[in-house]
Amino acid sequence: MSRTWTASRVDRPAKAALLLVAIIVVLAVLPLFIPSFSLFLLTRILILGLFATAFNIVFGLGGMPSLGHAAFFGIGAYVAAIATTRTDLPFAAVLVLALAAGTVLGIVFGLFNLRARGIYLLLLTLALAQAVYGLAFQQVALTGGDNGISDITRESLPVPDSLPSYYWFTMVVVGLSVAAMWTVLRSPVGMAIIGLRESESRLAATGYRVGLYRVIAFALSGAFSALAGLLDAFLLGSVSPSKLTFLLSAEVMVFAILGGAAYFLGPFLGAAVVLCLEFYVSTYTDRWTTVLGIVYVLTALFMRDGLLGRLARLRRRRGRTGAAPPADSPADEIDIPPLAAVAVQESQT
Repeated sequence: MSRTWTASRVDRPAKAALLLVAIIVVLAVLPLFIPSFSLFLLTRILILGLFATAFNIVFGLGGMPSLGHAAFFGIGAYVAAIATTRTDLPFAAVLVLALAAGTVLGIVFGLFNLRARGIYLLLLTLALAQAVYGLAFQQVALTGGDNGISDITRESLPVPDSLPSYYWFTMVVVGLSVAAMWTVLRSPVGMAIIGLRESESRLAATGYRVGLYRVIAFALSGAFSALAGLLDAFLLGSVSPSKLTFLLSAEVMVFAILGGAAYFLGPFLGAAVVLCLEFYVSTYTDRWTTVLGIVYVLTALFMRDGLLGRLARLRRRRGRTGAAPPADSPADEIDIPPLAAVAVQESQT
Protein backbone atom coordinates (compact mmCIF):
# COMPACT_ATOMS: atom_id res chain seq x y z
CA MET A 1 0.00 0.00 0.00
CA SER A 2 2.84 2.39 0.77
CA ARG A 3 4.14 1.98 -2.78
CA THR A 4 0.73 2.93 -4.16
CA TRP A 5 0.55 5.99 -1.91
CA THR A 6 4.09 7.06 -2.89
CA ALA A 7 3.30 6.64 -6.57
CA SER A 8 0.22 8.81 -6.20
CA ARG A 9 2.34 11.52 -4.58
CA VAL A 10 4.85 11.31 -7.44
CA ASP A 11 2.12 11.47 -10.09
CA ARG A 12 0.43 14.49 -8.50
CA PRO A 13 2.69 17.17 -10.12
CA ALA A 14 2.25 15.55 -13.54
CA LYS A 15 -1.53 15.48 -13.14
CA ALA A 16 -1.54 19.09 -11.97
CA ALA A 17 0.56 20.13 -14.99
CA LEU A 18 -1.78 18.33 -17.41
CA LEU A 19 -4.81 19.93 -15.76
CA LEU A 20 -3.19 23.37 -15.99
CA VAL A 21 -2.42 22.91 -19.69
CA ALA A 22 -5.99 21.75 -20.34
CA ILE A 23 -7.41 24.80 -18.54
CA ILE A 24 -5.16 27.18 -20.51
CA VAL A 25 -6.18 25.60 -23.82
CA VAL A 26 -9.88 25.80 -22.95
CA LEU A 27 -9.59 29.43 -21.86
CA ALA A 28 -7.66 30.32 -25.01
CA VAL A 29 -10.27 28.93 -27.42
CA LEU A 30 -13.39 30.08 -25.54
CA PRO A 31 -13.62 33.48 -27.34
CA LEU A 32 -14.25 31.56 -30.56
CA PHE A 33 -17.43 29.96 -29.23
CA ILE A 34 -19.06 32.21 -26.61
CA PRO A 35 -21.06 35.46 -27.02
CA SER A 36 -19.53 38.84 -26.28
CA PHE A 37 -21.17 39.34 -22.90
CA SER A 38 -19.97 35.94 -21.67
CA LEU A 39 -16.51 36.89 -22.90
CA PHE A 40 -16.76 40.17 -20.97
CA LEU A 41 -17.73 38.21 -17.85
CA LEU A 42 -14.82 35.81 -18.32
CA THR A 43 -12.39 38.71 -18.72
CA ARG A 44 -13.65 40.26 -15.52
CA ILE A 45 -13.28 36.92 -13.73
CA LEU A 46 -9.62 36.85 -14.76
CA ILE A 47 -9.08 40.40 -13.51
CA LEU A 48 -10.85 39.98 -10.17
CA GLY A 49 -9.25 36.56 -9.79
CA LEU A 50 -5.86 38.26 -10.05
CA PHE A 51 -6.99 40.83 -7.50
CA ALA A 52 -8.19 38.10 -5.11
CA THR A 53 -4.95 36.15 -5.47
CA ALA A 54 -2.92 39.27 -4.75
CA PHE A 55 -5.10 40.07 -1.74
CA ASN A 56 -4.55 36.56 -0.40
CA ILE A 57 -0.79 37.15 -0.11
CA VAL A 58 -1.65 39.29 2.90
CA PHE A 59 -4.87 37.63 4.06
CA GLY A 60 -4.80 33.85 3.67
CA LEU A 61 -1.09 33.18 3.26
CA GLY A 62 0.29 35.96 5.44
CA GLY A 63 -2.40 35.77 8.11
CA MET A 64 -3.06 39.52 8.08
CA PRO A 65 -6.74 40.44 7.57
CA SER A 66 -7.28 43.60 5.54
CA LEU A 67 -10.28 45.70 4.61
CA GLY A 68 -8.30 48.24 2.62
CA HIS A 69 -7.27 46.48 -0.56
CA ALA A 70 -9.68 48.48 -2.68
CA ALA A 71 -7.16 51.31 -2.30
CA PHE A 72 -4.54 49.33 -4.25
CA PHE A 73 -7.03 48.25 -6.91
CA GLY A 74 -8.34 51.79 -7.28
CA ILE A 75 -4.95 53.46 -7.50
CA GLY A 76 -3.98 51.15 -10.37
CA ALA A 77 -7.20 52.02 -12.16
CA TYR A 78 -6.70 55.76 -11.65
CA VAL A 79 -3.09 55.62 -12.87
CA ALA A 80 -4.30 53.94 -16.07
CA ALA A 81 -7.13 56.46 -16.47
CA ILE A 82 -5.05 59.59 -15.87
CA ALA A 83 -2.09 58.43 -17.98
CA THR A 84 -4.31 57.35 -20.86
CA THR A 85 -6.62 60.37 -21.04
CA ARG A 86 -4.11 63.14 -20.26
CA THR A 87 -0.75 61.92 -21.55
CA ASP A 88 0.69 60.07 -24.52
CA LEU A 89 2.67 57.60 -22.45
CA PRO A 90 3.15 54.11 -23.94
CA PHE A 91 1.52 51.19 -22.20
CA ALA A 92 4.84 49.96 -20.79
CA ALA A 93 5.30 53.26 -18.94
CA VAL A 94 1.70 53.18 -17.65
CA LEU A 95 2.23 49.61 -16.44
CA VAL A 96 5.40 50.57 -14.56
CA LEU A 97 3.67 53.57 -12.99
CA ALA A 98 0.73 51.46 -11.82
CA LEU A 99 3.00 48.80 -10.32
CA ALA A 100 5.11 51.47 -8.63
CA ALA A 101 2.06 53.24 -7.21
CA GLY A 102 0.66 49.97 -5.83
CA THR A 103 4.03 49.03 -4.34
CA VAL A 104 4.55 52.41 -2.66
CA LEU A 105 1.02 52.43 -1.26
CA GLY A 106 1.54 48.86 -0.06
CA ILE A 107 4.70 49.91 1.77
CA VAL A 108 2.79 52.74 3.42
CA PHE A 109 0.07 50.34 4.53
CA GLY A 110 2.68 47.88 5.79
CA LEU A 111 4.53 50.51 7.81
CA PHE A 112 1.32 51.73 9.42
CA ASN A 113 0.35 48.16 10.27
CA LEU A 114 3.60 47.00 11.83
CA ARG A 115 2.11 46.71 15.31
CA ALA A 116 -1.56 46.14 14.52
CA ARG A 117 -3.07 42.67 14.82
CA GLY A 118 -6.51 41.11 14.41
CA ILE A 119 -9.47 43.45 14.54
CA TYR A 120 -7.17 46.46 14.95
CA LEU A 121 -5.45 45.56 11.69
CA LEU A 122 -8.83 45.40 9.97
CA LEU A 123 -9.82 48.80 11.31
CA LEU A 124 -6.49 50.43 10.46
CA THR A 125 -6.46 49.15 6.86
CA LEU A 126 -10.08 50.28 6.50
CA ALA A 127 -9.18 53.75 7.80
CA LEU A 128 -6.22 54.06 5.41
CA ALA A 129 -8.34 52.97 2.46
CA GLN A 130 -11.04 55.48 3.38
CA ALA A 131 -8.36 58.18 3.45
CA VAL A 132 -7.37 57.24 -0.11
CA TYR A 133 -11.04 57.24 -1.10
CA GLY A 134 -11.46 60.72 0.39
CA LEU A 135 -8.49 62.04 -1.58
CA ALA A 136 -9.84 60.62 -4.83
CA PHE A 137 -13.26 62.10 -4.11
CA GLN A 138 -11.95 65.58 -3.26
CA GLN A 139 -9.21 66.03 -5.88
CA VAL A 140 -11.68 66.85 -8.63
CA ALA A 141 -9.10 68.40 -10.95
CA LEU A 142 -7.04 65.20 -10.96
CA THR A 143 -9.54 62.38 -10.49
CA GLY A 144 -12.82 63.90 -11.66
CA GLY A 145 -14.31 63.58 -8.19
CA ASP A 146 -17.62 61.75 -8.00
CA ASN A 147 -17.89 61.65 -11.81
CA GLY A 148 -14.62 59.82 -12.18
CA ILE A 149 -12.74 59.53 -15.48
CA SER A 150 -14.27 58.10 -18.64
CA ASP A 151 -13.24 57.63 -22.28
CA ILE A 152 -10.34 55.34 -21.40
CA THR A 153 -9.21 53.82 -24.69
CA ARG A 154 -7.03 50.80 -25.45
CA GLU A 155 -5.07 52.54 -28.20
CA SER A 156 -1.82 52.33 -26.22
CA LEU A 157 -2.11 48.57 -25.71
CA PRO A 158 0.02 46.28 -27.92
CA VAL A 159 -3.12 44.45 -29.17
CA PRO A 160 -6.02 45.33 -31.51
CA ASP A 161 -8.90 47.24 -29.93
CA SER A 162 -11.42 44.40 -29.70
CA LEU A 163 -12.86 42.41 -26.80
CA PRO A 164 -11.40 39.02 -27.87
CA SER A 165 -7.95 40.59 -28.31
CA TYR A 166 -8.17 42.27 -24.93
CA TYR A 167 -9.31 38.98 -23.36
CA TRP A 168 -6.25 37.16 -24.71
CA PHE A 169 -4.04 40.03 -23.58
CA THR A 170 -5.58 39.91 -20.09
CA MET A 171 -5.18 36.15 -19.99
CA VAL A 172 -1.44 36.45 -20.71
CA VAL A 173 -0.91 39.24 -18.16
CA VAL A 174 -2.89 37.42 -15.46
CA GLY A 175 -1.12 34.15 -16.18
CA LEU A 176 2.33 35.75 -15.92
CA SER A 177 1.31 37.61 -12.76
CA VAL A 178 -0.03 34.49 -11.04
CA ALA A 179 3.12 32.59 -12.02
CA ALA A 180 5.25 35.42 -10.61
CA MET A 181 3.34 35.39 -7.32
CA TRP A 182 3.65 31.60 -7.08
CA THR A 183 7.42 31.86 -7.69
CA VAL A 184 7.83 34.53 -5.02
CA LEU A 185 5.80 32.54 -2.50
CA ARG A 186 7.97 29.48 -3.15
CA SER A 187 11.10 31.52 -2.45
CA PRO A 188 12.60 32.07 1.04
CA VAL A 189 10.88 35.47 1.19
CA GLY A 190 7.52 33.90 0.41
CA MET A 191 8.05 31.16 2.96
CA ALA A 192 8.80 33.80 5.58
CA ILE A 193 5.54 35.58 4.69
CA ILE A 194 3.63 32.32 5.16
CA GLY A 195 5.52 31.83 8.41
CA LEU A 196 3.86 35.03 9.66
CA ARG A 197 0.55 33.20 9.56
CA GLU A 198 1.87 30.07 11.25
CA SER A 199 3.64 31.80 14.16
CA GLU A 200 5.14 35.28 14.22
CA SER A 201 6.86 34.65 17.54
CA ARG A 202 8.54 31.48 16.29
CA LEU A 203 9.59 33.28 13.11
CA ALA A 204 11.10 36.12 15.14
CA ALA A 205 12.86 33.64 17.43
CA THR A 206 14.65 32.10 14.43
CA GLY A 207 16.10 35.50 13.50
CA TYR A 208 13.64 36.75 10.88
CA ARG A 209 12.72 40.44 10.88
CA VAL A 210 8.96 40.05 11.20
CA GLY A 211 8.17 43.70 10.50
CA LEU A 212 10.16 43.68 7.25
CA TYR A 213 8.24 40.70 5.90
CA ARG A 214 4.92 42.26 6.85
CA VAL A 215 5.85 45.30 4.75
CA ILE A 216 7.06 43.11 1.88
CA ALA A 217 3.76 41.19 1.91
CA PHE A 218 1.74 44.40 1.64
CA ALA A 219 4.06 45.75 -1.08
CA LEU A 220 3.71 42.60 -3.22
CA SER A 221 -0.02 42.48 -2.68
CA GLY A 222 -0.37 46.16 -3.49
CA ALA A 223 1.61 45.89 -6.73
CA PHE A 224 -0.43 43.03 -8.20
CA SER A 225 -3.70 44.49 -6.93
CA ALA A 226 -2.87 47.73 -8.74
CA LEU A 227 -2.16 45.72 -11.89
CA ALA A 228 -5.64 44.19 -11.61
CA GLY A 229 -7.10 47.69 -11.26
CA LEU A 230 -5.26 48.82 -14.39
CA LEU A 231 -6.68 45.91 -16.39
CA ASP A 232 -10.17 46.63 -15.07
CA ALA A 233 -9.95 50.28 -16.12
CA PHE A 234 -9.06 49.30 -19.69
CA LEU A 235 -11.87 46.73 -19.74
CA LEU A 236 -14.62 49.06 -18.49
CA GLY A 237 -13.31 52.24 -20.12
CA SER A 238 -13.92 54.32 -17.00
CA VAL A 239 -13.00 54.61 -13.33
CA SER A 240 -14.70 56.25 -10.35
CA PRO A 241 -14.30 56.41 -6.56
CA SER A 242 -16.45 53.26 -6.33
CA LYS A 243 -13.24 51.35 -7.09
CA LEU A 244 -11.93 52.52 -3.72
CA THR A 245 -14.89 51.73 -1.49
CA PHE A 246 -15.11 49.38 1.46
CA LEU A 247 -17.55 47.15 -0.44
CA LEU A 248 -14.88 46.08 -2.94
CA SER A 249 -12.47 45.24 -0.11
CA ALA A 250 -15.15 43.15 1.59
CA GLU A 251 -16.03 41.44 -1.69
CA VAL A 252 -12.48 40.34 -2.37
CA MET A 253 -12.30 38.93 1.15
CA VAL A 254 -15.42 36.91 0.39
CA PHE A 255 -13.70 35.58 -2.75
CA ALA A 256 -10.79 34.33 -0.65
CA ILE A 257 -12.91 32.75 2.07
CA LEU A 258 -15.30 31.08 -0.35
CA GLY A 259 -12.59 29.58 -2.55
CA GLY A 260 -10.24 28.65 0.30
CA ALA A 261 -7.88 31.26 1.74
CA ALA A 262 -5.29 28.67 2.78
CA TYR A 263 -4.77 27.69 -0.85
CA PHE A 264 -2.93 29.71 -3.46
CA LEU A 265 -5.64 29.52 -6.14
CA GLY A 266 -8.57 29.37 -3.73
CA PRO A 267 -9.41 33.10 -4.05
CA PHE A 268 -9.32 32.83 -7.86
CA LEU A 269 -11.89 30.05 -7.69
CA GLY A 270 -13.98 32.08 -5.26
CA ALA A 271 -14.00 35.06 -7.63
CA ALA A 272 -15.15 32.85 -10.51
CA VAL A 273 -17.94 31.28 -8.45
CA VAL A 274 -19.27 34.59 -7.10
CA LEU A 275 -19.21 36.40 -10.45
CA CYS A 276 -20.91 33.49 -12.22
CA LEU A 277 -23.56 33.32 -9.50
CA GLU A 278 -24.14 37.08 -9.75
CA PHE A 279 -24.67 36.83 -13.50
CA TYR A 280 -26.67 33.65 -13.85
CA VAL A 281 -28.82 33.96 -10.72
CA SER A 282 -29.66 37.61 -11.50
CA THR A 283 -31.08 36.50 -14.86
CA TYR A 284 -33.72 34.42 -13.07
CA THR A 285 -34.58 36.49 -10.00
CA ASP A 286 -34.27 40.02 -8.67
CA ARG A 287 -33.39 38.58 -5.27
CA TRP A 288 -30.03 37.26 -6.41
CA THR A 289 -28.29 39.01 -3.51
CA THR A 290 -30.34 36.84 -1.14
CA VAL A 291 -29.12 33.73 -2.94
CA LEU A 292 -25.54 34.93 -2.65
CA GLY A 293 -26.09 35.60 1.06
CA ILE A 294 -27.34 32.04 1.57
CA VAL A 295 -24.27 30.70 -0.23
CA TYR A 296 -21.98 32.75 2.05
CA VAL A 297 -23.80 31.55 5.18
CA LEU A 298 -23.59 27.91 4.09
CA THR A 299 -19.90 28.36 3.35
CA ALA A 300 -19.28 29.83 6.81
CA LEU A 301 -21.21 27.02 8.50
CA PHE A 302 -20.12 23.96 6.55
CA MET A 303 -17.05 24.91 4.49
CA ARG A 304 -14.93 27.15 6.69
CA ASP A 305 -11.84 26.09 4.73
CA GLY A 306 -13.53 27.01 1.43
CA LEU A 307 -14.32 25.05 -1.70
CA LEU A 308 -10.76 23.85 -2.25
CA GLY A 309 -10.50 22.82 1.38
CA ARG A 310 -13.68 20.75 1.06
CA LEU A 311 -12.40 19.12 -2.14
CA ALA A 312 -9.08 18.35 -0.45
CA ARG A 313 -10.89 16.68 2.45
CA LEU A 314 -12.96 14.55 0.12
CA ARG A 315 -9.85 13.54 -1.81
CA ARG A 316 -8.00 12.60 1.38
CA ARG A 317 -10.99 10.64 2.64
CA ARG A 318 -11.17 8.72 -0.62
CA GLY A 319 -7.42 8.12 -0.51
CA ARG A 320 -7.56 6.72 3.01
CA THR A 321 -10.17 4.16 1.97
CA GLY A 322 -7.90 2.98 -0.84
CA ALA A 323 -4.21 3.40 -0.17
CA ALA A 324 -3.02 4.39 3.28
CA PRO A 325 0.07 6.58 3.79
CA PRO A 326 3.24 4.90 5.05
CA ALA A 327 3.79 4.63 8.79
CA ASP A 328 6.61 7.20 8.84
CA SER A 329 4.40 9.90 7.26
CA PRO A 330 1.49 10.85 9.52
CA ALA A 331 -1.81 11.58 7.82
CA ASP A 332 -2.11 14.87 9.73
CA GLU A 333 0.75 16.27 7.69
CA ILE A 334 -1.37 16.07 4.55
CA ASP A 335 -3.93 18.43 6.08
CA ILE A 336 -1.50 21.33 5.78
CA PRO A 337 -1.52 23.06 2.35
CA PRO A 338 1.81 22.58 0.51
CA LEU A 339 3.12 26.15 0.91
CA ALA A 340 2.24 26.32 4.60
CA ALA A 341 3.78 22.88 5.18
CA VAL A 342 7.15 24.10 3.90
CA ALA A 343 6.93 27.19 6.11
CA VAL A 344 6.20 25.08 9.19
CA GLN A 345 9.07 22.72 8.40
CA GLU A 346 11.51 25.61 7.96
CA SER A 347 10.41 27.30 11.18
CA GLN A 348 10.91 24.07 13.13
CA THR A 349 14.49 23.59 11.92
